[in-house]
Amino acid sequence: MKTIFTALASLTVLTVLTALAKSEEAFDLKASIERGKAVYMQTCIACHQPTGLGIPGAFPPLAGTEYTQGDSRRMIAMTLKGVNPPLKVKDMLYAVPMPPLPTQFPILKDDNKLADVINYVRNSFGNKDEKGVTPAMISDVRKEFENRPAPWTEPELQKFPEAKK
Repeated sequence: MKTIFTALASLTVLTVLTALAKSEEAFDLKASIERGKAVYMQTCIACHQPTGLGIPGAFPPLAGTEYTQGDSRRMIAMTLKGVNPPLKVKDMLYAVPMPPLPTQFPILKDDNKLADVINYVRNSFGNKDEKGVTPAMISDVRKEFENRPAPWTEPELQKFPEAKK
């Protein structure tokens, strides 16, 4: 009986590990970027413009900034919780707040859609992120900051916490 239990436990562990490996393999960054372009056109384009250059003084650029090319967790957290001004990007101050995007655009409550649009931004406008952001990463950051009551401020973003181990 013990041998059967051990064999079943081993089989269960192997099945779970195989499923996890396949889910990571199944992530297709190129397809995510393509889907993200459509989401960007529905949600982000009015403020950040088709070029990703934003509107000076109001909406910051997404092209080549520390926020779009830096820590992917920070960018995820910014989209989930929003940002209160002022925010300095490329030596210019921006005074318009960014609301938590899932409350502004219900489509972004879906971790897949949010990952797609972040991948589009992090791989467009001259940006490059070969690793990509997965829906699981979105879910993890969403859980990590679910009790955060307010949008981020620039000082908080500058010292953004490292991932909890």
